[in-house]
Amino acid sequence: RKIVKGSTWGIVDVINLGRSKFNISADTDTGGGGADSKMENCMVLALICARNTIGEEIDGVDIVGDDSDDEDEDDCSSSDDDSESSDSASDNDASMEGDNDNDDIDNDSDNNGEVVIVVASRTKITIQKRIPLSSVPDFTPTVAMHPHTYVNKILIGGSGLSSSNTSSGSGSGSGSGSGSDMLLLNIRSGKVIHYFQCLRKRSKGSCGDDKITTLEQSPAVDTVAVGTESGMVHLVNIRMDKSLFSLNHGTGKGSGTNGKHSITSLSFRTDASALEHGIAPLAVGQLDGSISVWDLTPRSNDDSDDEATPSSKNARRTLLCQMKKAHPGGVCKLAYLPQEPLLLSSGAKSNSLVMHIFDNPNHSGRVLRQRVGHIAPPCLIRYQHSSDGGVLASMADGTDAASCQILSCGGKGDSSLRVFSTARSVLDREYSQGKGLEKRARELGLVGGKADLLLKEVVGIAHSEAKTRDWGDLVTIHKDHAMAYVWSTRRKAQSGPVLRQEEWNVSAMKLQPPRAAHATSVAISSCGNFAVIGTKGGVIYKYNLQSGMPRGSFPRDATHASAKAAKNRKLAGNISKTTKVLERTLKIHKLNIEEEKSHQVIEAEHRLKMKLQRARHIDAIVVGLAVDTLNKTLVSVGSDSKLILWSFATHAPHKRSPVHLSAPAVKMVHACDSDLLAISLEDYSVNLFDFSSLSVVRRFSIESSSVRHTAPISDMAFGPDGRRLFTSSFDGTLRVWDVPTNTCIDWMTFASPPTSLSLSTTGEFLATSHQGKLGISLWCDKSFFQTIHLDGSHPPAKPFQMDEPASAAEEEDKESLAARTAKDKASLQSSLAISNSNIDDDNSISDETVIEPKKEGLITLSGLPAAHWKNLFHLELVKERNKPSEEVKKAPDAPFFLQWRGGVGSSAPAKEEPGTTEEPNGQKDDKPDDDWDAAWSDEEDEISETERFEEEADVDRKEKRKSDNAAKVGDVPTTKMIEKPKRQKISHFRSELASMLEKCSREMNFETITEHLASMGPSAIDVALSTLCNGMHDLKEGLGLLHLCSMWLLEACKSRQNYEVINAYMHRFLHIHATTIAGIDASTQEKDNQILLQPQESQDENVENMKRRQEVLETIKELKIAHSNATDCLRNKMQETLCLLGHFSRMV
Repeated sequence: RKIVKGSTWGIVDVINLGRSKFNISADTDTGGGGADSKMENCMVLALICARNTIGEEIDGVDIVGDDSDDEDEDDCSSSDDDSESSDSASDNDASMEGDNDNDDIDNDSDNNGEVVIVVASRTKITIQKRIPLSSVPDFTPTVAMHPHTYVNKILIGGSGLSSSNTSSGSGSGSGSGSGSDMLLLNIRSGKVIHYFQCLRKRSKGSCGDDKITTLEQSPAVDTVAVGTESGMVHLVNIRMDKSLFSLNHGTGKGSGTNGKHSITSLSFRTDASALEHGIAPLAVGQLDGSISVWDLTPRSNDDSDDEATPSSKNARRTLLCQMKKAHPGGVCKLAYLPQEPLLLSSGAKSNSLVMHIFDNPNHSGRVLRQRVGHIAPPCLIRYQHSSDGGVLASMADGTDAASCQILSCGGKGDSSLRVFSTARSVLDREYSQGKGLEKRARELGLVGGKADLLLKEVVGIAHSEAKTRDWGDLVTIHKDHAMAYVWSTRRKAQSGPVLRQEEWNVSAMKLQPPRAAHATSVAISSCGNFAVIGTKGGVIYKYNLQSGMPRGSFPRDATHASAKAAKNRKLAGNISKTTKVLERTLKIHKLNIEEEKSHQVIEAEHRLKMKLQRARHIDAIVVGLAVDTLNKTLVSVGSDSKLILWSFATHAPHKRSPVHLSAPAVKMVHACDSDLLAISLEDYSVNLFDFSSLSVVRRFSIESSSVRHTAPISDMAFGPDGRRLFTSSFDGTLRVWDVPTNTCIDWMTFASPPTSLSLSTTGEFLATSHQGKLGISLWCDKSFFQTIHLDGSHPPAKPFQMDEPASAAEEEDKESLAARTAKDKASLQSSLAISNSNIDDDNSISDETVIEPKKEGLITLSGLPAAHWKNLFHLELVKERNKPSEEVKKAPDAPFFLQWRGGVGSSAPAKEEPGTTEEPNGQKDDKPDDDWDAAWSDEEDEISETERFEEEADVDRKEKRKSDNAAKVGDVPTTKMIEKPKRQKISHFRSELASMLEKCSREMNFETITEHLASMGPSAIDVALSTLCNGMHDLKEGLGLLHLCSMWLLEACKSRQNYEVINAYMHRFLHIHATTIAGIDASTQEKDNQILLQPQESQDENVENMKRRQEVLETIKELKIAHSNATDCLRNKMQETLCLLGHFSRMV
């Protein structure tokens, strides 16, 4: 439910009444005393609601949670933290229960004001109580505050309080009195306690209501500062209902009653330095954007002619300083930091937060730091490249901070060009348009100040890193302006000449260039030396960035008239006329006359002239320009549905020009690395033009397709590799297109239509600006930190709703977290739903997708992350890099003699000593100190090892003693006693892979091996393959495992599935066991000759071993042949595909 009902009501102020513990139910439909309820620290707010008496509609404020308080009032009886007491608990419950009917009051009643008490928890806002101001029906509240030490009371200021109400205190009266109106309300009882008369007396005789606009509590108890719409500030003692003195900001030259001097905010300074200087500063913010700082300490008024206030006839207050136009559009809020000479100010329309410091001897303030944004929604944003020249290697992976900077151009009414850093906000700043603009504006007497001297809104930018260190690297064009301006991204200021034609006047007082010369598009050459500017008339001008001099036009004859006029211009020292007279005198003027041209030559020139006439934009707007990476070709597109190719050096049109498009062009973007052009058309489609083939190679969002935009395209951007194209539209959606397959792979929708977009250097982040929003939204690509499976044959059936960033709760319950996770998963499933009816809708996105070839013999990839198999090729390098930088420190040597002391838990046998006594119960009389020392001994481990060795030595001595005795008496010793135990055989560790290979060999199916290794990391795979065979000495067991592993790789290669992963496994297997396999091959040839010289039994055993080795070698040879065949097949298919692409591109 909404807090206010109807479009004529709105919330004018919010008061924080403190925090308190409330019993919040987990189920909003049950009462607070349920089994699932819990105590939570909630905030109590008082919302001041007012009826709009002007007639403009005010949207209600939506809230979250349940607002029915019929069952929760017993547990939530406290309305603020100042009223917590056990004596008044029952009275409070009774009062709250008596006001239950207030929730159902219709806001269309006679009163113009209402106070709503709400309790705000982490997850919901609950309406606790409604207090209609029915006793003062004509009073319209505008502002309120909670005075210090006034329990359960709020001070409300407004206008329209009738005289009958102020005199009687109840009932309704007719006719509203003039002046500032203020009343004191008890929120517990819902009654108006007092109507203040002091301000009405002050404003007696004024015309109309002097509405109260702000209230501020002073450091002194019972004293409140009241600001009014006429520019007056009153210091009022609310306990005595007396006005102490007033400060006037609405008098003087240029004042009026249009509300420009209305007081918007007040703040008192409370730091110790102000007390040391004997001042009591009060900061006053006004609607005209100025901030005034007053000293409230009374001064002598003997030498002053100012009118004294009635409360202090012999005293005056001093204006310490005044900061004019600190916030253009008005001051929103002022706040002195506690115990600091720092003032925070925010603007109502300037979108700025400024911190002022007052450390000057004259108590004036200066700006310490500030955060400023656009005052209008940005219309164009672009990521700025490195300012060091060229694209650095560190920028490719996003480690350079320059890759985190975004250039932003303000919208309508905002002439600023700003740079925002996504890494450090301290780097945000506005590009300078010149020094001393504020001073210049004051000298010229401009009403708008500095804003009247700034350039118009930026409509196009172009940036190049090639010559950043030499001259300006950024060119901007502006709305309804013919000239272009050069900026430096290093200096963050305008740096360089103004790009204009020689006949164009710079001064605004002179004749301006024609409207057809207004710039509409801009581009910079790859070398960084030239800039080309497109105009509304279809002419393209070329300039040198270093000097600013014009270097011709496209077409060439566009500047011939001006060049001819400049050539014939009469200047001092011009000898052209004298030269002509001299030529006629010497009769040599006829020597330069050309011979008459033949008829065929004239016709060829006429055809060429007609072709050149067609290859130009005639009275059409040039909407996009681009120069290829070799500075050979310039491409221009216009609103006449033409794409024209120009020679950048000769300014002549290409023989293929013009290329006719299906609809007039709207915008064009250029991918420098791949030399691809994306051109958006008025029919909401996008054409992709290739510089290398000089033809259109792709068409996206065409009219016959079901996957397309339904509104004009606002902006476009290429991915870093040129394989993805991002398009945004005014239909509120953003689509991602896969360029090679010409399919839509992602579809997003926003609450507000995106007006511009830009991708970071790495492609990880997407920045968007939206209609009606001042901020820039930053989105992250999920494919950078999780595996995303894309199916180009089935585009998204519905868009994914992109949520705006919101503040997170401090804590979240497990149930809430699980519900939110399930909701996110459900929305993700719906956004990725496949429209094909043949696919089962019950399949979850978490189910594993089985990749099968569309035809037998085709090669398929595994779809595993690249890090899984790429690291196997460089595992030695990774291990070397991960080695500890410092050597392992050797432990300090133990002392030569170790003292042994038995403890309570010692396992060593107790040895009786002659001096040891035994108690009657069989326990030894050990000293307590020995037990305590043994329990805290640090040598427990060494002692236990020593005891174990001593025990083994005792056992050996006893056995030797028994054998000696048996020999003396003539007993025959047993075999067990005299036979030496055999040396234990060395056993090698085998991984789980070895057992799985043996199991799969019996089933003759090795698919589970590939699945098992796919679930392991690179290091685990290396260990599993290494333990199959530990060298030539381990061939008795390891030879069979090598054979089984070779059979698995052979089967995987022949199946041609999981191609890249199997190749990585094969490379690692051969890299580890290459020495062993080579040793098997060499030893096989040597032992062939030695087998014949051995006995028959040994000969049979060796023949069997030789047979096993020969099988391993044969399997390795088959593996080599199978891998070679698969590689040749893949190489031939790729070559065939490239040939077909080249053939088709020439046919378009």
